[in-house]
Amino acid sequence: MRGSYVQDLDGGSPQPITPEGTDSLTFSLSSDGQAVAAVGPDGKGYLYPIPAGEPRPIRGLADGEVPVGWSTDANVIYVYLPSELPAKVYRLNIDTGQRTLWKQLMPPDPAGVEYVGPILPTPDGKAYVYGYRRMLSDLYVVDGLK
Repeated sequence: MRGSYVQDLDGGSPQPITPEGTDSLTFSLSSDGQAVAAVGPDGKGYLYPIPAGEPRPIRGLADGEVPVGWSTDANVIYVYLPSELPAKVYRLNIDTGQRTLWKQLMPPDPAGVEYVGPILPTPDGKAYVYGYRRMLSDLYVVDGLK
């Protein structure tokens, strides 16, 4: 199953809130639990209501960007483009599409860094945590071989 589901703690079957094929690794649950911001099977961002209903496009979300958190402002989410280095995280107003650069994230030693993420900001924006993938290798030059 690729997608997001909701299930009653007392039992019952999981109920889908996003369509099959939704990226289940890049989503964010709203603080009130009434919506999920996620990238749909078509690669575009949507707000999926809980319980399931008609999704609405995330206004102002650029191609390839992913939601990583909701702000304490109920109409603002944090988004970034995973392929971009350094990772530029924006606060995106989902009602107006207006965006503001919040942070640029990159490890102090950028050597070999291929990817920054996941990025997890706190709703108040006062703290965050992020990971990154680094690929280092060695090149040896040998002279005089016969």
